[in-house]
Amino acid sequence: MIIKRLDALVASHPLPSWRPIAWTIMGLLGAFIIWAIFARLDEVAIAQGEVVPHGKVKLIQHLEGGVLRDMSVQEGQVVHEGAPLFTVDLPASAINKEELQVRLDGAVLQRARLEAEANGAELVFPQEESTRQPILRQAELNTYESRFREHQSTMAKIVEQVKQRELDVQEMESRRRSSQANLRIAEEKLAMSRNLLKDGLTPRMEHLQVQRDVETLQGDIAQLESAVPRAKAALSETLNRQNEEEQKYRREAREQLSQAELTIARTRELLSQASDQALRSQVNSPIDGIVKNLRYNTIGGVIKPGDTVMELVPLKDRLVIEAKLNPIDRGYVEAGQETLVKISTYDFARYGGLYGKVSLVAADSTIDQTTGEAFFRVVAETDKSYLGDSEGILPITPGMQATVEIHTGTKTVMEYLLKPVIKLKHEAFRER
Repeated sequence: MIIKRLDALVASHPLPSWRPIAWTIMGLLGAFIIWAIFARLDEVAIAQGEVVPHGKVKLIQHLEGGVLRDMSVQEGQVVHEGAPLFTVDLPASAINKEELQVRLDGAVLQRARLEAEANGAELVFPQEESTRQPILRQAELNTYESRFREHQSTMAKIVEQVKQRELDVQEMESRRRSSQANLRIAEEKLAMSRNLLKDGLTPRMEHLQVQRDVETLQGDIAQLESAVPRAKAALSETLNRQNEEEQKYRREAREQLSQAELTIARTRELLSQASDQALRSQVNSPIDGIVKNLRYNTIGGVIKPGDTVMELVPLKDRLVIEAKLNPIDRGYVEAGQETLVKISTYDFARYGGLYGKVSLVAADSTIDQTTGEAFFRVVAETDKSYLGDSEGILPITPGMQATVEIHTGTKTVMEYLLKPVIKLKHEAFRER
């Protein structure tokens, strides 16, 4: 009976129409929760940056500085490697290359002459220097011939003196031998005269004459005995002087040769410096690039030593993006992570972006001199240097601004939703 009344009551009071809607909402909520648990979203760290060449912008400087004589390029011009950029007149103290070359050639020709004199060899001048400096060659030849004639004249006089000394020695030795022979005869005559005098067969006067002849010959021989060594000594002295004169001639040549070698070495060093300096008077482009920040363009203007004249942005070098990473994101970013680069010049919704990877993350933070804020330098390399399918239509050039989205990981939708709650759990009720 009671059941029938309940059925009648239910039949008279139907369920409200909102209950199917509630079940639908609950079903959708359940599906959303399940989707939030399994669906994953990318985590990215965003950094603002600029497109730069991988090899950096080249600073074009001049070592010595000087007066600007010619400027061959202008701002924004494309230049190729080896093309002249500008020319300067070096300071007044610059070394004269031509003068040094003449000095070097003269020293080399002088060395050839001195080697011939020092070694007693035939004089042979080097062909290259002789061709460049015929006047200096002739001057050295004249010097060689003059010195050689003077030396030969001196040696000829000494040779004559040697011959005279040899004749003197020969004459004295001959006179000594002759006197010795005459002395033997005179001594025999004296012995015979002495016997005859004893027997009274010869006058005493004749005996005394014979005795005087013997004594005279003995005196002559004694003089010759002492004169011969003196003559030989004079001959030896003259021979020594002949040898000394020859040695002096060669010694002077060797001394001058050493000085000439030193002069050659010094002059070659100065010439090398002058050649380098002459090459530096014209500055050529070290790379293919674009002229940027041209700081000097007034002909006659003074360029300070070591000052930057212009900058060159490399053309063929691959491009990278240097970005400033917020220190908050530093712990999540590392080399090798994938990136999406959005070039500010081109609409991302229309042209898309570039994919790449992080190649460098700075180990320490840097302070931005403009804003005073800290950042970490991040370098991202892209897979190409243009947008779209064809190169040249949408090129990317140094200086363009870019936004780098660094893929740091993934997280479920539920984790995103629960993150504020979890954060609140750890940080709530801590204020003073």
